[in-house]
Amino acid sequence: MLKFVFDTNVFISALMSKKGNPALLLDRVKRSYILFISKDILSELRDVISRDKFGYTDEEVNTFVEAIISFSDVVNPGIEIDAIKADPDDNKILECAVASGASYIVSGDKHLLELKEYGKIKIIKPKAALDLLK
Repeated sequence: MLKFVFDTNVFISALMSKKGNPALLLDRVKRSYILFISKDILSELRDVISRDKFGYTDEEVNTFVEAIISFSDVVNPGIEIDAIKADPDDNKILECAVASGASYIVSGDKHLLELKEYGKIKIIKPKAALDLLK
């Protein structure tokens, strides 16, 4: 089974549009692939969706985060990677992928996508991930 790590922006996109590629990907988790996430990614996700511009209550934020935890394998990377100088926060995605042995990182972030791959981990957009599952 394929192993994926999603960047925070994929979760946000899935939350914002139930019919977009990120949401379609989340609908297939556990059936078509294994999703890994780290505590650092969860923390960033919670921080981002708690922003006023999204308008979610604390309860809605908690429900969304709990749902992600319920269908993801949470890993503790225990490693530090410094591959993305332009946006060091993106390194947490690489750390999770390396620690979990993921095959793919799914992202819409230009800094990650510019890498194209890190070691044997391919970095792809949500549409490409959906295509892989077909």
